[in-house]
Amino acid sequence: MYDPKKCDLCGKCLARCQYMDFDEKSGADAIKELASGKTPEWLNSCITCFACSETCPNSADPFDLIVTRMEQSGAYLDPALVAAMHGHFSPKGDYTPAPAGERAVSLCTIYSVLPPETFTGRLFEGLTPLRGRFFFCHILYLHMGNKSFFEKEMGPAIERIAATGAKEVVFVHDDCYTMIRMAQNAGVKIPFKPVHLLEHLRDWLKSNLISIKPINKTLAYQRPCASRLTAEKEALVDEIFELIGAKRAEREFDRENSLCCGQNTGDALAARKNMGAFQDKNIADAVKSGADGMAFLCPMCMGALGEKAKNAGLETWFISDLCKAAIGEI
Repeated sequence: MYDPKKCDLCGKCLARCQYMDFDEKSGADAIKELASGKTPEWLNSCITCFACSETCPNSADPFDLIVTRMEQSGAYLDPALVAAMHGHFSPKGDYTPAPAGERAVSLCTIYSVLPPETFTGRLFEGLTPLRGRFFFCHILYLHMGNKSFFEKEMGPAIERIAATGAKEVVFVHDDCYTMIRMAQNAGVKIPFKPVHLLEHLRDWLKSNLISIKPINKTLAYQRPCASRLTAEKEALVDEIFELIGAKRAEREFDRENSLCCGQNTGDALAARKNMGAFQDKNIADAVKSGADGMAFLCPMCMGALGEKAKNAGLETWFISDLCKAAIGEI
């Protein structure tokens, strides 16, 4: 949540934006506008990548202020489209939780956009899958300039996960884990242990070193936007790459300087914001780094950039599949 007491109006959050043309002075003026309750036109140029909140030197969470004003203006996306998406992803019917046992893996709705075998094999043994809209994480609405739907649905989604009785839940989708962390930061008690996929993979690999055969690949990592709100996980990517014998390509658009995949903006906004050009820059940077392929943590990023990556001669890998390759399951 935006904290005006922490915000010193330095403008650095917007000055480092890769999609809008601000310097520190104009960035400071823009944040002042928002803080005063105004909804300036430049809001429609934001791609909702959360970068401003990661780069804020005082942890004031300026993106929360931005999305609040987006919703107030009602101009970021057609409200009818936002409502239609909410209707599509909202759970339908009664919820009767099936017992999950001690450990579960939340697949949200992303299980439908990756091959089913992605979440099978030794890496996922002993984890009861939680699938479908009852477990949808709702970060999508922040990307649509709507904070209310996210805040309304966050608590019930957590309650439905808790109702399975799982004591530990591995979150495959970066957005889902981020929702849990945002809830914790807001003071919501989480009655199970949330574990990110990266943490789960790292721990499994460290416990099964004898099974690993180095894959000997150089890979450009595509960092999801939601990772900006849980940036402490970045070291886990490096650990996993080291464990499986892969090299993380050193490139311009990585870590805090990463580029959004463009998926979050939707077709109409992507065209308006020229996201195709940013996708091309991202792929060209991966090629320039000498990478053999691109590694993805988010299946939506993989869907947005996968074809362009392959056309540029790059392999595409979901990160758990890289781990499977290292233990001989691919």
